[in-house]
Amino acid sequence: MKLKESNYFVPVLKEGATYYGGHQEWLKELGLSKFFRDRACVVTAFTNTYLYLYHKDEIFTLEEYNAYHYEFFKKLRPHANGVPTVLALDRRSKRIITERNLKLNSHLMEDFMFKKKSKNQKIDFINEALYRDLPVIFINWLSPEVKVMSHHGVTITEFNDMGDHHELVISSWGRPYRVDFNQFERQSRTYSGLIYFERKDYGIS
Repeated sequence: MKLKESNYFVPVLKEGATYYGGHQEWLKELGLSKFFRDRACVVTAFTNTYLYLYHKDEIFTLEEYNAYHYEFFKKLRPHANGVPTVLALDRRSKRIITERNLKLNSHLMEDFMFKKKSKNQKIDFINEALYRDLPVIFINWLSPEVKVMSHHGVTITEFNDMGDHHELVISSWGRPYRVDFNQFERQSRTYSGLIYFERKDYGIS
């Protein structure tokens, strides 16, 4: 299953290159310190999601992307631990939803060390969102074997059944990464969470 525009997910033009979604380091252009840039991954994932939902067919300059990026950073307010959970993101995103008068419903699933969801539950959750052309934000803490997912928040654009394993395609640091979901699931983890937002209107925001 994949987003309709998974091949060109939130294209951002920067110095002659086209990026696959945003990069949290771009907030340096607006004077944000490295401390907060390092903790802004979920802000970037939310920015990607918003732009896909409301401006799907557009190509963005760095300046255009960063205007949304920085606005959402100020509303989502990452702390020392960033935006640590999908529940925290859901709560903090209400500031953006209210201010922009958006009609969005959120759907989330959390997976704790001692209260786990099954792999199939997570597969069904991700596929349901992608089938409806809705990006999924994935927040994870420890990931000793899949480094790209360690203490990170990303946007899922594809979830592919490869026969012997499932493959996630994610937007992270402005490029696509492919993650073996079965390997990810086998490793020891303390928390991971999934959230997607569903538009309930068809207006322009």
